[in-house]
Amino acid sequence: MKWFKAKYTYVLIILSLLLSTGLQVVWLQQLFFAQQKQLKQDIEHLVSMTAQTNIYNSINSFKTPGNRRQIKQLFLSPQWEQLRYAFENMKIAGISASYSITIEDDSTVVGMKLSLQNTPVRRKIRRPINTNTGLTEAQLVANDSLSRIDMKNKVAAGLRAMGYSSEIYYNIYAYTDSIKVFETNKPKNFKPKYTTSKYQYNIQSLYRYQLTMPEINDVVWYRMRYYLASSILMVLLTCTAFYFILRLLRNQQLYADAKADFTSNMTHEFKTPIATVSVALESIKKYNLINNPETLLNYLDISQHELRRLDLMVEKVLNISNGDEVQQPLKLELYDLQSGLQQVIASMQLQLLNSHASIRFNTSDEPCFVYGDPVHLTNVFYNLIDNAIKYSGTNLILEINCKEDAGHITLNFKDNGPGIDKIYQKNIFERFYRIPVKGSTHDIKGSGLGLHYVKQTIEKHDGTIRIKSEPGHGTNFIITLPAAS
Repeated sequence: MKWFKAKYTYVLIILSLLLSTGLQVVWLQQLFFAQQKQLKQDIEHLVSMTAQTNIYNSINSFKTPGNRRQIKQLFLSPQWEQLRYAFENMKIAGISASYSITIEDDSTVVGMKLSLQNTPVRRKIRRPINTNTGLTEAQLVANDSLSRIDMKNKVAAGLRAMGYSSEIYYNIYAYTDSIKVFETNKPKNFKPKYTTSKYQYNIQSLYRYQLTMPEINDVVWYRMRYYLASSILMVLLTCTAFYFILRLLRNQQLYADAKADFTSNMTHEFKTPIATVSVALESIKKYNLINNPETLLNYLDISQHELRRLDLMVEKVLNISNGDEVQQPLKLELYDLQSGLQQVIASMQLQLLNSHASIRFNTSDEPCFVYGDPVHLTNVFYNLIDNAIKYSGTNLILEINCKEDAGHITLNFKDNGPGIDKIYQKNIFERFYRIPVKGSTHDIKGSGLGLHYVKQTIEKHDGTIRIKSEPGHGTNFIITLPAAS
């Protein structure tokens, strides 16, 4: 199972993320092209409707009223649009198309004309102006200029409503010959990204209008902003979900490995006190030490110390399944920390002697009393001193300080050991955690429960514990507890 997870889990997650991201990219790409096509249609519709509106308005400029209602119905009808579009876009060599309008009091005549050129002639612009509308040529040109300006402003306003903010340009073509007669000033090397069809924008049919746009993709992305944001959010949420799943699996695996190592190492931890007590009792029986009270007392002290250590380990192991080493309610009473420390140090003299270690306890002139559980606080002191002996090697010098300040009591357990690297310090209080060393797991001392128990106990007493350490400069555990009022 470990082999499967190690080899395939990350691969499957990466492939899933790539597939999910790829599908989002493909979907966004298809949506982009669809939105781009729709935008072009919207722009064409905008220019077409603006041109129709201008044609509608230009009818009102006729001096002879005629039947304006029917004229407007004709020129704004879809049937006329289809007929005019087919007529205007007739592209056959030598044939030109045009139409004219003549409005009189009793009738309106719309003439559509196809001219076939039999002999080649020089091409020229023809303007099919019919003065029968009641306007002079100068008035027609002036009306056309006004329609052109109105066309430009209305198209610009419509594009702004679509979200388009770039500059726009337009070309003006002669109606009959489609020769460009005017264009707005464009930047050098201007290449339009989109150009509309040519549209008649005045009933007089002098010119046709064509819109050119340097960029339209900005509007497409603007229209897709919610789709784009949702896709990015979906990918981020998927990545976040996979991250937490991986983190959970990794923590579970580390926890399982730690429990397995714990079981293996606790066997060795239990063997030491059991073997020590066994040897002591065997010596008392073998050498009849009952007749030597001083040696007998020494052996009994050793046995009592080892049994106390064994009892503490058993107690911690029994509480593992509950996820907290301090499940039982605390029996709070007035407790002298300095007195408790002196008792623990006295009980560990044999262990200190065997390890060539020494303790400097700097007592405070002020009393250091707290409301705490004597049993658990004593176990805390025992754990910290025992850890210092285990991990500091030979010639340990452990300095313990106790002082009261501003309603809090601070305890310092500072040794001259090898120190702890910063990358391990944030995990040092986690259950089952032990600083890794090269070699067999049996070379890793301890069960990984001691400091977790210490932290849980201190926090149950409304205190804090922190560590200050640098490799090669020893370790200092700093405990802060509220002083008894």
